[in-house]
Amino acid sequence: MQTQDERYLWLLSRKLSGSITEDENKELESLAGAEPRLRKESEAMQAFWAHGAGGQHNDGTQQAFEQLKARMYAEDPQLWPEEEKRSGGGKWRRLLLRSAAAAVLLGGATYLLAKTGILPWQDGLTADYNVRGTRSHIKLADGTSVWLNSDSELKYPRRFKGGSREVYLKGEAFFDVAKDAEKPFVVHTETMHVNVLGTSFNIRAYPEDSVCEATLITGEVMVELKNSPEKKIRLRPAEKLVVPNHGDSAVKYPTGLQPVIMKPTYSLKADSAIIETAWVDNRLIFQDETFATLASRMERWYNVSIRFENAAIQQLRFTGIFGKEQLPQALQALQLTEHFNYSITDDTVTIY
Repeated sequence: MQTQDERYLWLLSRKLSGSITEDENKELESLAGAEPRLRKESEAMQAFWAHGAGGQHNDGTQQAFEQLKARMYAEDPQLWPEEEKRSGGGKWRRLLLRSAAAAVLLGGATYLLAKTGILPWQDGLTADYNVRGTRSHIKLADGTSVWLNSDSELKYPRRFKGGSREVYLKGEAFFDVAKDAEKPFVVHTETMHVNVLGTSFNIRAYPEDSVCEATLITGEVMVELKNSPEKKIRLRPAEKLVVPNHGDSAVKYPTGLQPVIMKPTYSLKADSAIIETAWVDNRLIFQDETFATLASRMERWYNVSIRFENAAIQQLRFTGIFGKEQLPQALQALQLTEHFNYSITDDTVTIY
């Protein structure tokens, strides 16, 4: 008889291969929802598969798992109990390899966890992906530190070669770039290219957001806009560049559809902390934000979907700080400022 873990992995393999039935999918969601560890693994594996990894990595499963286990323990020891570490993770090795084999039989491919980045993509880059509700720290080969926010992906080479150091970002990340005057560091997003030598800065470049932002903390950067490569914008410390993401006429930001340089937003409630980078310290700070904008950030922070039944409620404005608060606590704190009701069903929050 299958254990819960084995049943979950078998169902997940069925889902990844596209052969899962409706009843099996409901069972998978129920198992993942009842156990936070399984839910985290399920989201990571599905995200990795969805981002193009399915069917591309079909060799070295045993070696890959050993690297995976070592890296996962280094990044998050809570995922690996001490007895599992001492025993070499035998149970989890068997489960992962059995699941990988099931995926090969069902879909013709091997999968690994999304955020491990232990195998290269077809373009020669390694990819780290964080599902909603998770954040991570990445150390690049040149010594650069990167803090990757939730629902974000960073692609980078295992070793930098040639005359530049280039990485690719979707989502949000804070970079503390190691100095190397002979090799500029370049961050590519869908909207802009950020060129630096040695500095620290934050980039928020979620494709679905209306704007893309680059906030410089120290040093100096040169930004090149993709739709206007001839126009280069230099940022100095304590400056933020805001660029409309899609040329959407509905975007209303200080200068309409034009890029604009602003000052970062300093919190009035957190010792003048910079709001744009507060997430690195595990704080979600918001200041005079509409409920609609805050809800988008909370979705990524708490790994939920938030929908409004009343459009007027979306225009309510809030100022505050969330740190260790769980989702119900956060919503109750907001209710102290403005009147609204909410309900939580599985991963969906309904505001009314």
